[in-house]
Amino acid sequence: MTRTGRWGAALVGLWLAACSARNYTHYLIEPAPEKNPALEEEEGTLVRPLGFGSSTAMTVRFNDGEVLTEVQIPVLASGQRIVIEHGQTPEGVATLPASKIVPPKPTLADKTLVDAYRAKGLRVNPDVPDVSLSEARTQMQAANEAGNPQLALEWAELALARYPSHPEFLRAKGSILYLLGEREKAVEVYEAAEEIESDPQVQQMLEKLRKEAR
Repeated sequence: MTRTGRWGAALVGLWLAACSARNYTHYLIEPAPEKNPALEEEEGTLVRPLGFGSSTAMTVRFNDGEVLTEVQIPVLASGQRIVIEHGQTPEGVATLPASKIVPPKPTLADKTLVDAYRAKGLRVNPDVPDVSLSEARTQMQAANEAGNPQLALEWAELALARYPSHPEFLRAKGSILYLLGEREKAVEVYEAAEEIESDPQVQQMLEKLRKEAR
């Protein structure tokens, strides 16, 4: 090999060594970006925040004040991308019957009401959509004044589904049941409200209903 050939081989060898020490990113961005430590994989078995399995599901809810959508999405170990579009229901697709009323979205005004409820140590059901207590109260009273106790009862049940120990809505439910002729059930609900928070008017109503039952 000539002297020139030896120099050429040496340069090619140096170029190949430099290439092996640099990844593809170096040829796109100079200097190469630093990798965030959070993205670096640790040695050993990765700790996952969720246990993957056939029974693992993630609940996704969407509420725009008019339409409530709730979807349970299975969590796959391989990962997935899911797109949910709100639109007209295609023909031939089985759907659940829509509720007559949609839980109104909570506002800043509801924060004080919820904080007062929680301060009493009362239970909140996280498995159902959140609801505006102030709007539910307004709609319940409006339905009752309009002579529609069935709709008023639906609003009371909607609030109690999320806040099952709310004394005001329990009292309202008891009164509505009484108007609907469900006296025994009304007594049961009134007694549940009294266990949480006593009210003189409810006590009088309970005494009246118990006398009528004799």
